[in-house]
Amino acid sequence: MKRLERSRVVLLFVVACAVASGRAAKVSAQTCGSDQACGSDSACVSNVPRSLFFVGAGAGLQVVASDEQSVTNTGISNVFNGTDLFSTGTATGPPVTPTLKEKSDCVPLVQLGYFQHFGDIDWLWGVKYSYSYQDKTLAQDNLIIPQFGTSSGPNLPTFTGFSVTRSYEVFMDHQMILLPFVGRSFKNSFVYAGAGPSLSRVGASLNDVVGFASLPTAPPPLSSIPIVDISGRPQSDAQTQWAFGIAASVGATWFITPSWFLDISYSFSHPFPHTFHVEGPFRNDAFNPPFVLTGTLIGDYTAKVNTHSITVSLNYGF
Repeated sequence: MKRLERSRVVLLFVVACAVASGRAAKVSAQTCGSDQACGSDSACVSNVPRSLFFVGAGAGLQVVASDEQSVTNTGISNVFNGTDLFSTGTATGPPVTPTLKEKSDCVPLVQLGYFQHFGDIDWLWGVKYSYSYQDKTLAQDNLIIPQFGTSSGPNLPTFTGFSVTRSYEVFMDHQMILLPFVGRSFKNSFVYAGAGPSLSRVGASLNDVVGFASLPTAPPPLSSIPIVDISGRPQSDAQTQWAFGIAASVGATWFITPSWFLDISYSFSHPFPHTFHVEGPFRNDAFNPPFVLTGTLIGDYTAKVNTHSITVSLNYGF
């Protein structure tokens, strides 16, 4: 009799547990279905939201590297004896193509963006905008550009020469990237990759440019001087521009909570600036008194750079 009673108690306990388990499973399924799709048990406890707007700030290491630059100089000169034009001349040559040494430094970063999963699967899409500031200058000292010249002066049909630039500098400071991306989420993170446009402020400068020539067939005393200063006082020019470009990035996030996450990424950016052009007049009273030499230095130069960045940011979602 006691055994029968015990069997009934055990049977009632098993039935109660089964009913409770069924109700718990049903509630759990409903909860997961309302928050996110549950392809697996881990998906139900994922910290990665199905969609999120976010803002963040951080810093990282950025390397600014130089592409092959192009620098050309042309000199147009007029020799006057008092007010009378004595001769004219032109000197030019092929461009020189220096590659400047790269620089690296820590840079600040701010970003904002949005992502959303595709339906009920783990794949997602998004877009983020980032801004970084880097004040990096790449330079080369004593840039020499060979030239070949012609003249209308007597006994000087042709001559050789060169221009010397004390320093040629290329820099970049402000950079903005708009990055559409796709990715895949996991329990507490997602990985992503994307590409998009960039906008960067780049610039370059030619500092202290002087044109020289060798005039062995000119009248004395010019013929006895190995190198003659043609353009006189050094000239400088500096220009900047906003240049569009392309950018690409790969990264990974780690969600501390459903609202806070870390974003670690590598980004590459390549702007496409236009070539800078400069024309600067010169006057050289010390050329060969009483002769006075006037003219124009004409130059074209580039500011070709690209950036490589590894950044870490803390982001808040809302």
